[in-house]
Amino acid sequence: MTRCRWITLDELESRRAEWHELAADSEFPSAFADPGWLLPWWRTYGERYEPWCLALEESDGSLRGLALLACGRERLARTLTFAGGEWNGLEVLLCAGGLEPEFSAMLLEQLAARRRDWDVWRVRRLPTQSCLAQLLLEGSGPLKAAAHDVRLQPFLALPQDGTEFESRFGSKQRNTQRRKWRRLLELGAVPRIVSDPSEIEPAVRRLLELRRARAMAMNQRYAHMDMRFERFLVDAVRDMGPEGTRLWTLEADDQTLVMRLDLVQGAREHSYLLGLSNDHTALSPGSSLERHAILEAIAEGRTELDLGPGRDKYKYRLGAIDRELTRLVVLSPSIRGRILGTTAAIDLRLRNTAAADALRRRQGMVPERGNSDAVRIPAHQRIDK
Repeated sequence: MTRCRWITLDELESRRAEWHELAADSEFPSAFADPGWLLPWWRTYGERYEPWCLALEESDGSLRGLALLACGRERLARTLTFAGGEWNGLEVLLCAGGLEPEFSAMLLEQLAARRRDWDVWRVRRLPTQSCLAQLLLEGSGPLKAAAHDVRLQPFLALPQDGTEFESRFGSKQRNTQRRKWRRLLELGAVPRIVSDPSEIEPAVRRLLELRRARAMAMNQRYAHMDMRFERFLVDAVRDMGPEGTRLWTLEADDQTLVMRLDLVQGAREHSYLLGLSNDHTALSPGSSLERHAILEAIAEGRTELDLGPGRDKYKYRLGAIDRELTRLVVLSPSIRGRILGTTAAIDLRLRNTAAADALRRRQGMVPERGNSDAVRIPAHQRIDK
């Protein structure tokens, strides 16, 4: 028999090992729901939020599910989000096998019971095929989506060996990739994973320096990658440790050519952040390190590489297919929620227009809307059913 209850962050932190095990073994494992990611987020950004964490437990008290939410104030409204907010690449409930339908329904019932304590629930990147998304979209439970759209996020389904992965590309492309990689190695480039604790802080700082410089050059947003975000990222890389992060660097002649940060949870790896210098660009060091990292992920037994937000063309050249994610606005059933949440619902509808897409393009943001041409996930390949 299972029961659900609201659980404090202190208690969750004291049960960190059990939380991590649930995150790794969940129906949809994600590094963005791991304690190594979310506890640093709470330490860095948590002063603006109240933890709303719902636990599903067996009769013996063992964790079987977690809904990791946060409640903050957004203008006049008290707004619920998944903990981690805009720094998450995916938003999921943690559920042991077979319990997602039950736990999703319980969460909506609990939130409806606390309707006077919140006004709007903003969901950013919830897999469309998840039970929670289906309940909110169908409106068959006590809460329903007041507005929603579809976002497409590419990922690679990784084969069992690197040779099979490289066979996806034509012989000319394979030979070009290998020639550039050999040339980089001849120049003294050495790919490695930063794992020494004393190196983590300067390595993350360098990664963000490269990423900000690249963003400025390409007229992309970068103000959010500030000192606070740097502290959060350093803390998260340390907390998640070498099992949960891959902080890659490719260096030559004491110069950093490219860096990338990937997050790992079970068989899934998330490509999170890339920093690229202007050195040896003719040899494509970014693409070369990415290929090397993918082959290493395959060798370590990963079956999926999530490529993060943005439907960039290079991702599809790697063989990416799209996962459907939904962005939702849910209103509290209270009178206050219905009044204050109307503006949020209208705002989401306006964001899902061609005009809004054009504005994002001018700001250097790659559109993610679901009505663009897309390579969607075949039903038999969906792992978030």
